[in-house]
Amino acid sequence: MPTQAKAEKIEELTDKLSRATVAILMQTQGLSVKDMTELRSKMRAAKLELQVTKNTLLRIASERNNMTEVDKGIFNGQTTVAFGYEDEVAAAKAVADYVRTSKVAQLKSAILGGRTLNANQVEDLGKIPGGKDSIKAQVVGTVQGPMSTTYSLLTAPLRDLCYVLQARADQLGESKAE
Repeated sequence: MPTQAKAEKIEELTDKLSRATVAILMQTQGLSVKDMTELRSKMRAAKLELQVTKNTLLRIASERNNMTEVDKGIFNGQTTVAFGYEDEVAAAKAVADYVRTSKVAQLKSAILGGRTLNANQVEDLGKIPGGKDSIKAQVVGTVQGPMSTTYSLLTAPLRDLCYVLQARADQLGESKAE
């Protein structure tokens, strides 16, 4: 039976996991206080919330959020979680950039959409150019391009008929004026 403090912590983590678009897990064991402060400031600048947590509490919070596809093997070792509430790509980029420059911190995994991503997938997510909005624009452009072409092809005969009728009406109007 968890203590009252642990129960409150589980509720807090459950809420954060439900609101977060991505939760990136890192191992920061061995970071100095100065390095941890730097990490916190960089994550704050990237609009990420950083929290050192117990694996058991994080596992229970993921179970309470019905994240059945999350691999329970990610909850081992010392864990620091970066919660991203807006852009998954920007969050992955910020964390991957810090881990790349740090000699101590290691990227463990992430929880995205109720599924587990490994460290390589998180790094690949951070390498997507332009971020989330750019990807959405590419998808819309990919869908909209053929639809626009199809619309133009289907309306061309009717449009051309209107132009021919207008030209004939103008021609008949000129002959009556003479």
